[in-house]
Amino acid sequence: MTIITTIYDATEKVTWLGSNGRATIGSYVSPSVDTKWFALHGWAIGVTGTGPKLEALEAHQKNFPKHAARPFEILTFMREAYGAFEIGEMEEGLKRYCGNGLLVHKSGAAWDFDNSFCLMPVTKGAFWARGSGMDLALGAGIALKDFIPSPRALTKRVLEIVVANDVDSPGEILLQSFDADGVLSDPVEV
Repeated sequence: MTIITTIYDATEKVTWLGSNGRATIGSYVSPSVDTKWFALHGWAIGVTGTGPKLEALEAHQKNFPKHAARPFEILTFMREAYGAFEIGEMEEGLKRYCGNGLLVHKSGAAWDFDNSFCLMPVTKGAFWARGSGMDLALGAGIALKDFIPSPRALTKRVLEIVVANDVDSPGEILLQSFDADGVLSDPVEV
């Protein structure tokens, strides 16, 4: 598993996306640097859980709805890409995708989705997280937000706490910006 985070920075007009640089599969720790965020046509998709999810999205990016305005359209694309990779299983009549994640639009709007692709909007400017370190990240992010007003610095500190204290979120701290043009930066110096 892993940790992914998002917070919109109104001052810089970017969304800060965080993650750890490795993932775990059982007790196995993957090699460094494990990418958790993928950008396509004004959207950033952060994915947690096991399986080749980002590889499935990359392999099917030609089918991405280039003018998608709603997160549901992105999840429909993801279902198709996952289906082509045979990712997912039926449980009690509901398709589950062995992971969850975050969708971020270039406008700074963000949504949380679970392993059955149920969507929940994230309040703009709120710190949010997904993955095995989610509870630890949310607790730290909410507790520290009044003391660390910079969204970038807050994201960095929360990732430091999660990587140091969650055995399922190992590796390096990766911090990326996602701007109003839909450009996802390479990991920035932390």
